Amino acid sequence: MRIWHQSMTELHSLGGFKASLEAHSRKILAADQILEVHGMPPGTYCGRSPTAGLSNAFVHHRALDPILDNAIRAEREGIDAFVVGSYSEPYLRELRSAVDIPVISITEASLFIACSLGKFSAPISNDRAIAWIVRLSIETHGLSSRVMTPRSITPNLDEHQLVEAFKSPQGLIRSFTETAQTAIDEGADVIVPAEGVLAEFLYMNGINRIDSVPVLDSYGVTWAYAAMMADLHRKTGLTVGRKWHYQRDDPDLVREIAG
Repeated sequence: MRIWHQSMTELHSLGGFKASLEAHSRKILAADQILEVHGMPPGTYCGRSPTAGLSNAFVHHRALDPILDNAIRAEREGIDAFVVGSYSEPYLRELRSAVDIPVISITEASLFIACSLGKFSAPISNDRAIAWIVRLSIETHGLSSRVMTPRSITPNLDEHQLVEAFKSPQGLIRSFTETAQTAIDEGADVIVPAEGVLAEFLYMNGINRIDSVPVLDSYGVTWAYAAMMADLHRKTGLTVGRKWHYQRDDPDLVREIAG
């Protein structure tokens, strides 16, 4: 089984982040399940961080357009599942409307799993702008009654600053723990790290529980979810519904436009 993991970061500029994801995946997936990690082309954000860019709707739309072609390429190359590895959750409806292989969103998957672990979950992000995007996704998925309003660590950090924190983790661990504890005191049963580099940082530092409350391995549960969906697709033919939300009455037109 091959799983395409689509990061919204320019991986070349984030040090060992790609290698960290690959090593992490080997501890989650079975030996015959391979994660292939892909990032955005160099220059996508014109020297800015993804956090700085994706909070703007125009940049979000223009910069991330290549992932549509990537999903179509993945399906043509025999990939079994396509993971949208960003809490910005771009083009989820469009992706599922274009391909038949499972398209898995880290936002959707991690929140669904959190709903199985507690009554209320609390997403914690790296920045207020990303927390706002996650809030919109929660509403889109109809989870507002189960997921608390997302919050962000203090001070806010972009992806490059988060990577720097891998070298000296104590400050970020303290900030995340304090933010999580506030959510727990307000009723959170599960903490969901709601930003990719932040989630990997917490995994690498063994932060999986705070005050008897689980801290989700956001990437780990998403990859496991993707493997499950790919297995169901392969064995039972399970796909998204094509009648309404992911309607595709003319597959030939999709293929012609995709090129």
